[in-house]
Amino acid sequence: MTKKIEAPKLEGCIAVTGAAGFLGGVIVRMLATSGARVHAIGRTPPAAGSDVTSHGWDPTRDAGPPAPGLEVDAVIDCAAALPARVTDSAENKRINALLVEGAIDLAARTGGRLIYMSSQSVYGRPTGDWIDATTPLAPVIPYGEAKRDAEAAVAAAVADGRLAGAAALRLPAVVGPGAHDNFPAGTAAKLMHGEPVTVFNPQSAYNAVVEAEDLAAFAIRLARTVRGFTAVSPAPSEPTSIHAAVEAIATGLGRTATIRTEAATHTSPLIDPMPALALGLQARPAAEILLRFGKALAK
Repeated sequence: MTKKIEAPKLEGCIAVTGAAGFLGGVIVRMLATSGARVHAIGRTPPAAGSDVTSHGWDPTRDAGPPAPGLEVDAVIDCAAALPARVTDSAENKRINALLVEGAIDLAARTGGRLIYMSSQSVYGRPTGDWIDATTPLAPVIPYGEAKRDAEAAVAAAVADGRLAGAAALRLPAVVGPGAHDNFPAGTAAKLMHGEPVTVFNPQSAYNAVVEAEDLAAFAIRLARTVRGFTAVSPAPSEPTSIHAAVEAIATGLGRTATIRTEAATHTSPLIDPMPALALGLQARPAAEILLRFGKALAK
C-alpha cells in the first residue's frame, strides 16, 4: 500500500472556483491545511472558516467576473457545467466559456497561475493503444468542445502575458466519496443496488482513474510551480483491466459483482501518465485506487 499523499506546503493566496463541487471541495479542504489563504468561489460556496473565505458567483446570474477586487497568486479552476446537468448543447458551451473567462480574469489580475480542470472528452474517441502527446484533440460532444476551447483560451492568456503559467489537467474519472458521472461511480452505484454491471473490452488495460486527494495535491503543487502552458492527463502508471476494475470496487464495497460483457464499438486506450508524473503527480496503482474507493463508500 502506498503512503498517504499530502498537499505541499504553500504560502500565498489561492482561489478555487467550483468550490462547492466534489473535486473543488477536496481541494479547498486540502489547501486549508497547506498554509495558504484560501478563497472558495462558487454558485453555493462552502461556509467560510478561519482558513477559508467564501465568495458567491454564478456567471449565468451575476454580472461581471468573480470576486471583484480580489487578488490571488493562483486559481485552481474546478467550475464546470456538466452535460448531465446542463443538457442543452449551446447553453452548456456558453456557460463553460463564461466560467473559464471568469477564472482567467481572476488569475490575470496579478499575472498569477491558473490550473484548469479539463477533461479526457477533448480527445473524443481516440484510436490506437495510447492517449499521449501525439493524440489529436477531436471531441465528439459539446462538452468536449467546450473544454478544448477553454484550454485554448487559457493557453492564449499565457501567450499574451496575462498569466505567468497555466496547466490544463485532462481529467479521467476522479473518485472518492461524492464522485459522480463517471465509470467507477456508476459501477459502484449498481453494485450497491445489487444490479449487474455491463462492461466493454473487459480484458483491456485500464488506468483512466485518479483519486481526488492525489489529484488535489498535484493541482496545488502545480499552482506554485507551473511556467508557460502545459496540458497533461493525470493517471496511474500501474493499470488494471476493466474487468478487474469492477472487481476491485466490489471487493471494497464487500459485494459480489455480476459482470456482463457487450461488444465494444471503439477501443479503450491507456493514458500515458509520464508527463503528469514528471510534473509531480503521485498516483496509486489503478486497482488500489478503486479498492479504496469501494471501501470509502462502504463506510
